[in-house]
Amino acid sequence: MAKSSVDPETARAEALADAKRLLRVARTGALATLDPATGAPLTTLVGVASAFDGAPLFLMSTLARHTRHLAADPRASLLLNGEPERGDPLNHPRISLTGRIGKTAEPYARTRYLQRNPKAKLYADFADFAFFRLGVEEVHFNGGFGRADALTPADILSGGEREAAFAAAEPRLLDWVNGLGDDALGKLAGRGPDGRQVWRAVGLDCEGLDLGAGGQAARAAFAAPARDEADWRARLEQTLGR
Repeated sequence: MAKSSVDPETARAEALADAKRLLRVARTGALATLDPATGAPLTTLVGVASAFDGAPLFLMSTLARHTRHLAADPRASLLLNGEPERGDPLNHPRISLTGRIGKTAEPYARTRYLQRNPKAKLYADFADFAFFRLGVEEVHFNGGFGRADALTPADILSGGEREAAFAAAEPRLLDWVNGLGDDALGKLAGRGPDGRQVWRAVGLDCEGLDLGAGGQAARAAFAAPARDEADWRARLEQTLGR
C-alpha cells in the first residue's frame, strides 16, 4: 500500500521539531575528527549537552586523541540520535552537525553540561579537562526512510538574543519547576506514573524544558519561543494544562 502524501509544511515542521529535540535530549554522540598526520578520520563516543541556543557542548580531556586532532584541525562532525527504540534503527531520526570545535569560555557551559551529565562531576575538575563547543556550520537531518530534510543552522539554533536573560533566570526557573512535584514532572516528560523514575528539570531555554531521570532524557517543547522569564512560566503552565 502506498504511503499517503504529507503536506510539505507539515513535514518540515515535524523535521524541525525532531531535529531540535535531538539537540536537547542527546547525552552522547559520535564525534568524527581528522588526524593531522594522515588526514584519516577518527570517530569516538563523547558526552554531549546543549548551550542555550542548542549548539553542542562537550567536556573532553586535552590528552585524548580526538582532542589533539581538534587542536590541529578544529573541523569535526557530530552524529546525534535518540534513545534506542523498537524497530529498524535506520527508520528513526538522527542528525549530523558539521563545524569547528574549540574551547568555550561561556560561564554557563560547566553548569549546563553537569546538569545533564552529573556523573561527569567525578572528573570535570581534572587539570587536563576543558569544555568545548561546536560552532554549527552545516546540518544533515534524517528522520527515517524517505525523510531527509534540508535544514540550516539558523533553522535549529534558537534564542541567541535571549541567551543572557535565560542564563540568569535558569536557576530560579529550575527550582520552581522541580518544586511542582513528581506528577507534574512526569507529565512534562511525557511519561506516566512510575515509582522507579524520578524526573528532574535539568535545563531550559526559550523554546522549552529539558528533563532527566537517571540515564533517560526528555523534552517539553513550547509551541513558540518564550519572550522572557514570565512568559516562560506561563508557557510551562500551559503545557501542564493549567
